[in-house]
Amino acid sequence: MQTKQLYLDDSYLKEMDAKILEVRPEGKGWKLLLDQTVFYPMGGGQPTDQGVLTFSSWKGDVYMVMAKDGEIWHYTNAGTDPVIGAIVHGVINWDRRYKNMRVHSAGHVVDFAMYLLGYSPKQLMPYKGDHGKKPFIVYQGVVDEDIKQKLEDKSNELVQKDLKFSWLFQPYEALQKEAIYLQPGLPTDKPLRTLRLETVGAVADGGTQVHSTKEVGKITIQSVEAVNGETWVKYAVM
Repeated sequence: MQTKQLYLDDSYLKEMDAKILEVRPEGKGWKLLLDQTVFYPMGGGQPTDQGVLTFSSWKGDVYMVMAKDGEIWHYTNAGTDPVIGAIVHGVINWDRRYKNMRVHSAGHVVDFAMYLLGYSPKQLMPYKGDHGKKPFIVYQGVVDEDIKQKLEDKSNELVQKDLKFSWLFQPYEALQKEAIYLQPGLPTDKPLRTLRLETVGAVADGGTQVHSTKEVGKITIQSVEAVNGETWVKYAVM
């Protein structure tokens, strides 16, 4: 990958200057490959960042960012074509990003709460989720009791404690020793990003996160449903 992912080190960066490495026509606009970016690409259940790229008299509205074929592409609407080698100034839609961060971090709070309640990962093994407009987490396995209220209570207990999130890159073997679980299919030949919640535990994660659980806000567990051997947890953030 040619693009340095600035958002992995600091989720609160809102803008950057970057060099255009490649330009390709896309629909009624262009997609740009940059040498570095604060724009988070759609993935891991987290929606794409949006915003704007500018240089001299050129402006491109970034409506989507995607990681494709090993590179991060910025999809833009613009009246004229951008210039390879130009230095562009990028600014993300911070309101959108921060909302996505809160919802994403809330998903981890719910997951850590499930772990503290003793259900994950032995009875319920998390394997996918979505942290967009209608966020949910899907677990393999089911439990024979109604856990909706206790899961909501434990999640908001973690919120009220104002626990700190932190992250770092480390080898697979080091992450394996401290993670409460590891998702299947993680690469073992490169450093992985570890997300830690103070006093609770760690998981592998590649998204953007808030600094502390208090920033998430109140979490509502909308439903906990068993479907074909899976448990679907739907949640919302106030």
